[in-house]
Amino acid sequence: MPKRINDTGLRRQRILKSARKVFLEKGFHGATIDDIAMEEGVVRGTILHYYKSKKLLMEAVLEEDDREWEPLITALVNRHEIAVSERIDKIFALCEAYFASKKEETENLFEKKEETRFFLDQIRLKNYYRQMEGLTTLLEEGVAAGEFVIDNPRLQAASAMFAVFGITGTDISKEELNVQLQEVKEQLLRSCRNNP
Repeated sequence: MPKRINDTGLRRQRILKSARKVFLEKGFHGATIDDIAMEEGVVRGTILHYYKSKKLLMEAVLEEDDREWEPLITALVNRHEIAVSERIDKIFALCEAYFASKKEETENLFEKKEETRFFLDQIRLKNYYRQMEGLTTLLEEGVAAGEFVIDNPRLQAASAMFAVFGITGTDISKEELNVQLQEVKEQLLRSCRNNP
């Protein structure tokens, strides 16, 4: 029997960790509040006390996933003393590390791929929109600084991030993932510098 936790923040963190594990193992639709409670070692009511529904719990897990990732990207976007192309390079390196770690986490789940795909796609989709905004900001800054020539930075960012989204959702090895992400980055930088 787990020790009673009186710290609300700690309890929420533990519930989110257990929920993430269950969602990855069973998928959103296959997971139940009872499964999450069992994983956490608490009763169903404890989970529902903190998160009123499975949907709200999943949203909280997705938000938690963003919390560790978002500050790193924001910090890089705001490092104006570094050239835009160098910041883009660093952001893609973070993407490689992030998605490689997610691949490791989900490698054993390929037999249940369809069941977990919805959950993983939700994580990737949230990252897509956030990364697209950050990349748009960088490309606009690159245009203003004369480093890039781009007619539509938002469209260029959306295109690059859509390629990243597609690659990260493909069942490929970590090595192939890294090679493909490098190719997207190089293609993006080439097109930004060579656009008429």
